[in-house]
Amino acid sequence: MIRIGLSSNEKQEVLDRYLAEHDIRKVFVLYFEKLKPQFEFGNVDCEYVEWKDIIMYKFFYRLLEEIDDSCLIVVDELMRTQNRSELTYNCAHHYLNQTEHKIIFEYFPFIEGQDDFMILLDFENKGRYKGHGFVFDHFEGVDIKVKHNPIELIPTSVPVNEIQEAEYEEEKERLFDELGNKHPDTIPRNLHVYVGQWKKPHIQWDEKYLARNTRFKLDNIKTYRELPTDERILVDFPVRRLELNDYLKRSGAKRIKFLTTGLSVDEYYENSLKSWLDRVGEFIAEASLHT
Repeated sequence: MIRIGLSSNEKQEVLDRYLAEHDIRKVFVLYFEKLKPQFEFGNVDCEYVEWKDIIMYKFFYRLLEEIDDSCLIVVDELMRTQNRSELTYNCAHHYLNQTEHKIIFEYFPFIEGQDDFMILLDFENKGRYKGHGFVFDHFEGVDIKVKHNPIELIPTSVPVNEIQEAEYEEEKERLFDELGNKHPDTIPRNLHVYVGQWKKPHIQWDEKYLARNTRFKLDNIKTYRELPTDERILVDFPVRRLELNDYLKRSGAKRIKFLTTGLSVDEYYENSLKSWLDRVGEFIAEASLHT
């Protein structure tokens, strides 16, 4: 069973129904530490196993002995890398192969693109999909339901003057000149942080913000690593898509307000997010036709 886009309460409803319909002795929840769920299982015994512990010997062999068809495994927001062959995924597959009872929860259907959905299908049945790329035909015979949670991107312009634009171009040229053997992606990453100096004067004391790091030293700005639960205005985007995804999952935000200078680096990140939101929406729409 794969469920996409559910809130915490909706996940709990799925679990309640499943436990009412099946004779389950014990539930194992595989989760990521910063997104640890607080499920309720009534009188059924449960054990939570965190992402980094899945590969640990002290868990691995004991769980292989303990898990059988009287157990339910709940995989909650465990898409942590796009690498389908990642060791932690492979260890999880061993657990999942021990029982027919498995529920896979994920808020978004992928990290970057639809091929990532194969990670979830592997959780459902690793043997069936080994060596296969993604096609919607894989949905056949699998209990999959998807829910779309539209997110609106709202750019808020921060004015920059000609002097600042010139400084920006100088900084961009400097970064290119000093690139050397470094990855080209370091240039937009550094420029995105650089333009934050012109956003700081427009940060309001009575608003809450989210930024890549702690450089602003303001109480009303948190970082992505802190993973706040409330909807916030983005000063800049994180380096990794997964960090933004985690924030959106944790907060349930329906809007993304973003402070933008209109300079090319902010437009780059803004367009990247727009493209990702479009891909998610298109995937959910197509998936709904196959479930």
